[in-house]
Order: sequence, then C-alpha cells, then structure tokens
Amino acid sequence: MKFYLRPFSFFYDQVVGVKNALYDRGVIGSYKAPVPVVSIGNLTVGGTGKTPITDFCLKQLTKAGFKVAVVSRSYRAQANAPCFVDIKKENAAAYYGDEPVLLAKANPAVSVFVGPSKWRTVQYACSENSFDLIIVDDGFQHRRLQRNLNIVILDATEALANYEVLPEGRARESWSGLQRADLVLITKCNQASNEDLAALEAKIPEGKEVLHFAYDLQIFRNLGTGAELTRDQLQDKKFFLVSAIARPDVFEKMMRDVGSVAKNSLHFRDHHPYTAADIENIVIEYKKSQSEFVVTTEKDAVKLQSLLMRPEMFWAASLQVTELGHKGRLYEIISQLLRPTV
Repeated sequence: MKFYLRPFSFFYDQVVGVKNALYDRGVIGSYKAPVPVVSIGNLTVGGTGKTPITDFCLKQLTKAGFKVAVVSRSYRAQANAPCFVDIKKENAAAYYGDEPVLLAKANPAVSVFVGPSKWRTVQYACSENSFDLIIVDDGFQHRRLQRNLNIVILDATEALANYEVLPEGRARESWSGLQRADLVLITKCNQASNEDLAALEAKIPEGKEVLHFAYDLQIFRNLGTGAELTRDQLQDKKFFLVSAIARPDVFEKMMRDVGSVAKNSLHFRDHHPYTAADIENIVIEYKKSQSEFVVTTEKDAVKLQSLLMRPEMFWAASLQVTELGHKGRLYEIISQLLRPTV
C-alpha cells in the first residue's frame, strides 16, 4: 500500500465528512424530484459492476410495466448539458458516454438521460416526460439530489486495502459512509473466496440488508453478424482480450474460466475513447497472439463497433447477473416505492 499517501487520504476523508455533515444538517440544500428516485452507487471509483445491476433492475421494472428513466453523468463524453440519449446519433458513445448508450441499447423501453450534473439532469428528465421511477447511476456521493432508496454496491473481488480513501486506496469515502445506505449489494460473489467475502461483510454496519449477486460470462455475440456462441462452445479456446474498464483483471479472470488468455491482450484506461490507430494496433497484436477470438466487453463494444472495418473479427462477452439467495428481493424492495399509498 502507498502509506506515504495516508495523510492526503486523511485530509480527503475529512473534507468529505464535512460535506456530508452539511447536507445531513440541511445547511446545504438538495433537489427533490416529483417521482421516486433510486440511487445505485458505490464507495470506490468504478469497477464494482453498477451498470450490470442497473440493467438487471431495468429489465425487471419494465417487464412489470413501469415507466423508468435512467440518469447518468456524461463522464468523459462530449455532452455538456442535460439531454436524452439518442442511440441513433453518430458516435453516440463518444457524445453521451459508453455506459449510458449501453443501457439505452439494452433497454429500448427506458429513457436514458445524461448531463454534467445529476440533479439538474433529473430535473430536465422530469420536465421532458413523466416517469414512475428514476434510477440514478453512480449517485451515492451526489448529495445535491434527494433519493428514496440508496443502494450501495460492494465488489467481492476488490481487495480490502483498496477501500482505503483516495489517494491511498480507491474509495471516495470511508466505510462509515455505508451508514447512509438503505441496501447493500455484494457483486461477483462467485469470483471471490469465502474468506474474502466474510471479511467484506464484516465491514457492513449491523442491521443493513445485504443481497448477493453472481456474475458470469455465458453468451458471446459477434459484432459484425450478431451471431451468438455459448460459453460451452468456446471452452478451451484462446482469446485475445480488448477492454477499457476499471477492473480488467476481473474480466481476464472470468475469461480464463472459459479458456486461455493471450499475454499481450490490450487493456486501456477506463472509458478510453478508441481511435483508428488503436484498432490498427489491436489487429496487429491479435495476429501476434495467434488467438482464435478477439473478445471485448459489452461496454467497449458500443464504442468499437463504429470504428471497425471488419466487425466480424470481434466478439462481445455478455455478462449474466444472477441474484443469489432470496430471488426477486431487489425488485421487491424497489417496487415498494411504486405502490400507491392508501
């Protein structure tokens, strides 16, 4: 660990604590939306699996007939004002952001909005249409927006040392922040040891409800033809991986459960804006690796697809989210916000 950074982490944590105290005491005001708001957030800076959980919730809510909107920040994207995500726009992922476009493509019945400020984007979304519920992606630290349900995600594969506050670790705030959570979700439980899972659960405040989720790669979709192959069909193949995500190590581990992974696989910075030069380098390295398949994530696929001259070379690994234990409990908790009061 970077112990020499601990004084800076202490100072950062104190500043965050003061900010939260000012909101808790009402010194700083916050916006209350006219509809229920659910925040899906985390303690660390990315890589916990928020987008798959958001997608999981959206599919259940829309199946039940609810009209849902998603609000996200236009992080490392071109959109500089609140706007609706139009997936037909040229280079949509670069303009709106990769994760918002991925969610919009995967959930056509859902309205996705992005903007530089989440509370202003929620305000804009409510002015554009009426919704039963708004889900705010990565909203736990965004105190300017009131929410009816605070969901916090913890990654079972994240080393506990990484939960030290920035810059020593990857946490935006200390474990005490979990006191504000209404519900804690632990993701990638099937990728972690029982010992690591128990150590993580020990950090959760007593009395908080905890749900567990497993993440698996089961389906692989061809970016050119749309054809699909199952995990079993790719068993023991060699893969060249391409990704720009916060935790490429987890992606690699999951792919090693399927087959072998080329040592020269390419991993870019999270949310990296791919270029034609990147594609050329990817193809060169793929040929060197003598791999049978080029595999990327669904999040990367929305950015890569428009740049590829031969999209049929690439396959996107589809993540399957499974609720462990009491199945349907997450939907049950969220839907309670939508039941009419008598």
